[in-house]
Amino acid sequence: MVRFLLLAALLPAAAGAAEWRGLVDVRAGYSNAERSWLDAGMDKGRYDRNSDRIGIGQAVLRGDIDLPASLTASVALSADDRHHGVVDVRETWLAWSPLPSGAWKVKAKLGAFFPQTSVEIDYDDIAWTPVRTISSSAINSWIGEELRTKGLEVQLLRSGKFEGSRHDFGVTAALYRGNDPTGTLLAWRGWTISDRIAGLNESVQLPDLPVYRSDGDIPRQTRNIHPFRELDGRLGYYAGAQYRYGTRLELAALHYDNRADPLVVVDGQYGWRTRFDHVSAVLRPAGQWELMMQAMRGDTLMGKNGVALDFRSWYALAAHPVGKGKLAVRYDRFSTTGHDALPQDPNDERGHGIALAYSMPLQDSMELVAELLRIRSERGARSQIGQAPLQDEHSATVALRWHF
Repeated sequence: MVRFLLLAALLPAAAGAAEWRGLVDVRAGYSNAERSWLDAGMDKGRYDRNSDRIGIGQAVLRGDIDLPASLTASVALSADDRHHGVVDVRETWLAWSPLPSGAWKVKAKLGAFFPQTSVEIDYDDIAWTPVRTISSSAINSWIGEELRTKGLEVQLLRSGKFEGSRHDFGVTAALYRGNDPTGTLLAWRGWTISDRIAGLNESVQLPDLPVYRSDGDIPRQTRNIHPFRELDGRLGYYAGAQYRYGTRLELAALHYDNRADPLVVVDGQYGWRTRFDHVSAVLRPAGQWELMMQAMRGDTLMGKNGVALDFRSWYALAAHPVGKGKLAVRYDRFSTTGHDALPQDPNDERGHGIALAYSMPLQDSMELVAELLRIRSERGARSQIGQAPLQDEHSATVALRWHF
């Protein structure tokens, strides 16, 4: 289905029917971290002390095509300095959004795309990128790595303006395939605070932990994870609700369940039964302040209690214009708590992070963003790959973003 949608988007584009938009994000920075998770380590940031000081944070190209019958086809291609296949597909979908005849509006989406969970991401942008900082919160970092809806999402939205009201309501429901290995990274690598978004065809390498070595307790598990795969033929689902009061207040809640069979193993990939509850809020009081938060609580299970853990995370962010740009500060908390049958495979961690960022437009299509990030975390499993359980990471990053 995804390949068909991609072709549906690209073939008309060859005839010049698509509107193409892009983003190139060039980075310069430094981190004191020992070993990034991108190099099969357990540090939380995207970069470590051995990372290139200058590189491409991301390059994204998105095409949108208007079709008959209120349909739109979209595809987003992405690349960065760590993509194994150079270019990958980030999202691709068909959307149906007919003009409403009253207060109620219907939106439907079919394809592979991000669930509508984040409030620090601008969904009208092309790249699912935080607009006030460089890094994403721990919650949205994980969503960018391990979650993608590969199915059908339907929204019913009720606009209050038809009755002279500022109250808007909405409900969302989705059925999807894939995401059966989702939870693997949280269990064996832990949370991250990053902006690295996985492509649909990408794999992620786990740390070299004893538990899934050939002589370990779970030898059928491979180190290379394909988080968006379908393993058991079951459909997953999520359902949520939204409320908005003008531009001042936004509230949302969502329940997610991939319904994976934790006993299924295909090509070294286990099914992980992963479910969570998620809430978010945005408040824009007087004085140009912008306040937002997200919170998530869930659990995941693999095998016959081979790996089982609860996970939690929340963050709060405040932003306000300063000079020609905007200053933002974000505070994160995150944890995982294991309760499985393998004490020799510790999955517990505790941590927090604080980001201070300043973004400033240079011209209509160019933006400069600078960020200081500190992440302090403790994870006992680090000692199994030669790292100290307690890590205190500091990084400074500057990003030049060019939209075209």
